[in-house]
Amino acid sequence: MTASNATYPKVRSPRVQVEEALYAMIESLKTGDQLPPEPALAKQLGVSRPTLREVMRTLVERGVLVRRHGVGTFVASRFPVLESGMEILESLARLAERIDLQTEAAYLEVEERLATPIEVAGLEFPQGSEVPVLIVNRVIAIEGEPVADLRDIVPLEYLTKEGLGENFHGSVLDVFLERGEPLLSTSRTEIVAEAANVKFAKRLGVRKGSALLKLVGQLYSYDEKVVDYSVSYFVPGHFKFHVMRRVNRK
Repeated sequence: MTASNATYPKVRSPRVQVEEALYAMIESLKTGDQLPPEPALAKQLGVSRPTLREVMRTLVERGVLVRRHGVGTFVASRFPVLESGMEILESLARLAERIDLQTEAAYLEVEERLATPIEVAGLEFPQGSEVPVLIVNRVIAIEGEPVADLRDIVPLEYLTKEGLGENFHGSVLDVFLERGEPLLSTSRTEIVAEAANVKFAKRLGVRKGSALLKLVGQLYSYDEKVVDYSVSYFVPGHFKFHVMRRVNRK
């Protein structure tokens, strides 16, 4: 009797088959598209719900899918998450450049007017002051996908519409740094989570009520004046902010 030289195809586990099927499905969808509910998807793929749940959990951890509790599971962005430490202030454009991505202003609105009472307070002028300001509103996109809605309120003594320049790409901070004035010192930033209203949901391509990261910032000059009061909304799946903190040994 001679030994057989026959080879047999390697049997793939159900988990691997489900993962391949999900990847194929995701490739046919666009960023932000919602997957079918878990029971329907398990039936469609012919697998048990525990196996499907395990695979989907893995894809969420890999950043391929985004799970929003009480809403569903969605196809995540095709580009990497932008990560930044809060200890250093830098523009979204600079963050993207570090991983070879280009930002663009998908929406841009610039106007000069008097600051509202909330803006006057944010700029730390006495209440009731009439403060002429430059308002710069824009939606920043990466690879055509909206990722942030930014608003800067700058006193006209520091920046005018003409001073913004024709080649403005979305960062007031970068304009200040390139000009070298005003001389910047520190930034104070408040971070909160806020549900997207109709306006921001439409501009950022998310569902109304979706959680957004809201950053309210005050940029100070070396003479301790607020030269830029900003309100920014970020789509959470695209950003990761962290803070390094010292241990108090006392």
